[in-house]
Amino acid sequence: MKSCCPPKWIHIFKAISDAHRQNILFLINEHKKINATDVIKKIKLSQSTISHHLIILTDAGLIKAVKQGKNSFYSVNKDAIADCCLGYL
Repeated sequence: MKSCCPPKWIHIFKAISDAHRQNILFLINEHKKINATDVIKKIKLSQSTISHHLIILTDAGLIKAVKQGKNSFYSVNKDAIADCCLGYL
């Protein structure tokens, strides 16, 4: 069956289909740049659950991770969102 969307869009849609990932995405967008520890404090999920969601969002290209020392800082990949979702955020 042929899809109407490019495969990368389907990957993005699957990533944002989860309410926790939507909340994480909006939180990251709100802060422009945030580390996982601060995401855990604000979203109040376990470290392993947050890490799992961050990996899915990163793999989908919705967020970028930049390593600084021992921390990774996350920011929204506005280009991916603009390409797929017409700049929804």
